[in-house]
Order: sequence, then structure tokens, then C-alpha cells
Amino acid sequence: MRAKVLIAGIPEEVENYIFALENAGLQPVVSTTMPTSDGLVIDDFAALLLPGGGDIDPSFFGQENHGSRTIEKELDIAQLNLAGLFIQAGKPILGICKGCQVINVSLQGTIIQDLENNVHHQAYLGNAVKHKAVTLKDNVYYDLFGGDEIVINSSHHQAIDRLGTGLSVCQYSDDHVIEAIQHESLPILGVQWHPERMAYSKHIAGEADGTLIFEYFKKLAESALCSNSGK
Repeated sequence: MRAKVLIAGIPEEVENYIFALENAGLQPVVSTTMPTSDGLVIDDFAALLLPGGGDIDPSFFGQENHGSRTIEKELDIAQLNLAGLFIQAGKPILGICKGCQVINVSLQGTIIQDLENNVHHQAYLGNAVKHKAVTLKDNVYYDLFGGDEIVINSSHHQAIDRLGTGLSVCQYSDDHVIEAIQHESLPILGVQWHPERMAYSKHIAGEADGTLIFEYFKKLAESALCSNSGK
């Protein structure tokens, strides 16, 4: 039985994530509420994926708007609520781009609302840019990618500022923006880049293989599924 993963997003906006999860051997379900009128409950899911998107309303991390844009407050509320439920349940979470920031805010962290060097990171005319990143030692990303510089894609103008409780930095960009985090005791991962766009396709030497992240997330989800079935 495939482990079921909740994608906290809008169906027509998360097709890349659905593709990546399916190719990893997982069963994605897209919803922004829990529980819902269609009967979804947290026990139905092994893990949560928080996808990319617009900017989080800065009121959720105690700030006025100083450069945030494309805010969808109702979606923020839904994603933060779901993140809180899965954190409380101790279930695996993978946050990508905005999703990484949602994890951080859920754990009382803050966001840089507009990077000083944002042209190095944000998409131009819909096309993601690429830059180098360095992975620190003693974390899951080092196990996956090693310590050499890798090239990652980038499509954001915001980033994590103050880390949320229990989170640690695992990867930095070449201009020292946080690119990956993990929780010190819970199965929670977040990346500022987009592994779903670099997964399950021809791998280019020197670039991060996003497939590795989804394969690892599958292991976490399957482990959680086994734990839940054993209750």
C-alpha cells in the first residue's frame, strides 16, 4: 500500500508536486482543510507536503508588510493550521520554497520579506534562476548530496530570517541565504529551492538531483505509515 501524502495546496497549482510524489511511489491527495466535509482526518495520512506559492502574510510572524507580495491569507491560514496538526502528531513534513517558510513560521520563526540580493534568487519572466549552494555536515542533506558545492534552482525573493524552535540550518546559498533546514528531533525537512523541478528527469552533472529528496521523504512517510498501522 502506498503511503498517502497530503499536499496542502490548490489542485491546479501543484501538478509538479503530484508528479514527483507519484514517481516516488507515494499517493498524493490535495486539500487545504483537515478534517473536511469529504471525511479526511489526519490519521489517513502518513505525511504532509507544503508546496511553493506566494508570500506569507507578515502578520503571522509579527511584522508589518515590508515587501511581501502575492499574499493569499486564507491559504496561509490553512497551511499553517495543517503544519501545526502534523507537527503535533509528529508526522513527516516536507516544505518546499514557501512551504519551507511555512514550517519556520509555524515554529515561531520569521521571514526576510525582500532579500537585498533578490535578483540572485527570484524568477525572471517565469524562469527560475540557478546558483550554487553549500551543504553543512551532519544532516540529511549532507548524506544525500555530500559536501561539495551543488547547483540548485531558485524562484523566490524571500527567505528564512530567525529560525523557528528546534530547526537547524543545513544548506546555504553562495550569498549566505538559508536554502535547507531540518528539525532537530522531528521528521521535518524544508528546502528553499524546488526539487520537484529537478526530479525524475535527466540529471545534469553538478546540479542537485531533486529525486533524492523525494526518495528520502518516501522513506519517512513509509516509516510513519508502518508506525500508525501498528497502533
